[in-house]
Amino acid sequence: MKRRSFLLIFFSLLLLLSACSLSPGKSADKPEETIKPAAKDPEGMVAEGPGKFAGDRYDEAKVQAELKKWPKNMTADEVYNRLVWLLAEDYKPVIKEAKEYKPFFSLSKLGDFDPNRQQNSEGQKQEKNKRKNIVILIDSSGSMAGKVNGNTKMEEAKKAVKEFAGSLEGDIRIAIRAYGHKGTNREKDKKLSCASTEELYPLSAYQKERFNQVIDSLKPSGWTPLAAAIRGAGEDLASAHPEDENIVYVVSDGIESCGGDPVKEAKALHQSKIKAVVNIIGFDLDENSRKALEQVAKAGGGEFTHVRSAKEMRDGFNIWTYLGRSSQINRWYLDNSRGLFWKRQKEYEYIWELLGSSVQPGKIGSLSDREYERMEAAVEFLIDQRIIPESMGGFEGEVTKKLNHRRKMIREYQRQLREQKIGQIDEEYKRINDLLEQIKKQENEKVETYRR
Repeated sequence: MKRRSFLLIFFSLLLLLSACSLSPGKSADKPEETIKPAAKDPEGMVAEGPGKFAGDRYDEAKVQAELKKWPKNMTADEVYNRLVWLLAEDYKPVIKEAKEYKPFFSLSKLGDFDPNRQQNSEGQKQEKNKRKNIVILIDSSGSMAGKVNGNTKMEEAKKAVKEFAGSLEGDIRIAIRAYGHKGTNREKDKKLSCASTEELYPLSAYQKERFNQVIDSLKPSGWTPLAAAIRGAGEDLASAHPEDENIVYVVSDGIESCGGDPVKEAKALHQSKIKAVVNIIGFDLDENSRKALEQVAKAGGGEFTHVRSAKEMRDGFNIWTYLGRSSQINRWYLDNSRGLFWKRQKEYEYIWELLGSSVQPGKIGSLSDREYERMEAAVEFLIDQRIIPESMGGFEGEVTKKLNHRRKMIREYQRQLREQKIGQIDEEYKRINDLLEQIKKQENEKVETYRR
């Protein structure tokens, strides 16, 4: 009897616990998640995902198992809400990336002038105080004794160099290096002369009296070790900071005559960590010498100027003190024009990848297409399982219309966002391109004013 009572009590408790585990009105087949009404505006549509089986979580068998649990006699709105809850893609990361994108274009430096810097008083002070290092290599070979306009080439060169140094302003250090200044230009003195390249005025601030004494001491003498002199200029600039502007001016009336390779040395100096620019002022050259020295200047990233008088030589020096030297400006302008064109194209491609174009769907478009295909497949399965009637999910059905409307709204949202971002790119491109044109005009006007 006691045993029978114990069993009765045990089974009664078991039935009571089982009944409590199923709350009233709650079915084990019904999803626990609350299914909210789907958004009707495009901003809401791209913000309401991800669905339960969005993206890589999609599994057709699991989706179909979920669909089989859905009740019959649903309205079109209820079916659509459930499809969004189940399969809506996650657009938010792509939308966030696109909205946060801001195009930026910049111009390369023009000498020590940075066009992108805010030209406030502090910025102007920094530009003004930036240091420039100048090394002048003076050809002291015997051919510099030749005369032009009644004076020797050496006399004309000395005069031009003095006037140039005296005109310099700002934080500038200058050095004088002579080459070919020992021995004679005879064969017996070739070894001595070709080994003669010497820094006579060490790289330092300009001191007129001391500087002029060094210049006055120079006399036309030996051979032309140009390559060794350019290599020596690199040694003179060894103390230069990488951010300094480093310039080498070569004054010469002839080509290398000591077996060196000035093109190689100029290139090495220009590509070194100090990035020195090698400019050549050729004095009263023959055609072969002119072509050879042009190659040296090109290798050194600089300019070649052919002069025939002291005035032209002074112009050859002074024109470089203007950052708007025409050839330099034009090269800078063309380089930046090409760079800005390809930069804009790259920015376009970035936006097209995110937001699509006439030939590609973009990330948002791809997500929308995948979402539509999966929802469409789910509708077909619901029809096959007779959970919804074909009239609701067919070609002209209300659910299909809602899916088509959703895809159309998302694509329209994508298009508007793309046009907004392309507009920002074009606006930024126009801003920097206008600045490029303005600087070119201003700097060339400086050159023309100087030349006149």
